[in-house]
Amino acid sequence: MINQTKNDAGDDKMKKAYRLAKNLLKDRLNSEDKDLLENVDQTDVVVVSGTYDHIHLVLKHLNLPFVEVNHDQFLGVNLKPDQTVFVNCASSFPPEGARKLATFVSQGGQLITTDWALKNVLEVGFPNTVAYNGKPTGDEVVRIELLDREDPVIAGFLDEETDPVWWLEGSSYPVKILDKEKVKVLMRSKELGEKYGDDAVIIRFNHGEGVVYHMISHFYLQRTETREAKQTDGSKNYAMSKGASAETMAEFDAEEGVNYGEVQSASTSAEFVSRAILKQKKKWGKKK
Repeated sequence: MINQTKNDAGDDKMKKAYRLAKNLLKDRLNSEDKDLLENVDQTDVVVVSGTYDHIHLVLKHLNLPFVEVNHDQFLGVNLKPDQTVFVNCASSFPPEGARKLATFVSQGGQLITTDWALKNVLEVGFPNTVAYNGKPTGDEVVRIELLDREDPVIAGFLDEETDPVWWLEGSSYPVKILDKEKVKVLMRSKELGEKYGDDAVIIRFNHGEGVVYHMISHFYLQRTETREAKQTDGSKNYAMSKGASAETMAEFDAEEGVNYGEVQSASTSAEFVSRAILKQKKKWGKKK
């Protein structure tokens, strides 16, 4: 795993891409969802910082409030079941923290993890469910395929005109499904499976009253690559493919140096994060 600095993660080009993705997201949400996102409270979202992923940057670009804690601070946090907790990829995680997350999810919480959290969070807190298959990936980009068209969290991938691609950073952890009845694969990559033995890209499983989402690699894309000629087009073409409003199209016209593929990468991850938070807000809004 390459240790990217926060400066690398905040690369100017991807900052621009996420800024455009935020404007596009507003066009794609209905009025109810826009209101819910605008009223997200800081305590609704907890980010556990890590070494290699930077979910806090996605949230900042989307102007979504959150509480960020390190591993030690997390052990003292009083979690509530209506929260969404993001755990960034890190080389270590306290076992008692993993078990605390399992209790949080069982009571109704939503947990979203990336990459190495597979081994030091999910294997520990949710044993016999999923595991690292022991075959770290290279640094490469693979095409991905959508398997579940019903989960609202991955709605941003439904109407892509080109195959979305996924950046596997060096030493990403492929996911071995241990409990095939419990775990649902939402997205897969045939290329990933052929090369490393397991093809899951995003998975979901319920635990008690709550839910866990996990993805290989990271939320915040420090860079992106293209696999199709269309993805080298200007970013405006991507906005048009998503039915952007005239106001949003003007924003795309004014932005230079960002291509279709870069905005596609930023947009799909921005939608995933936003729709996950929305899903939890709606779930608990109905219960209150």
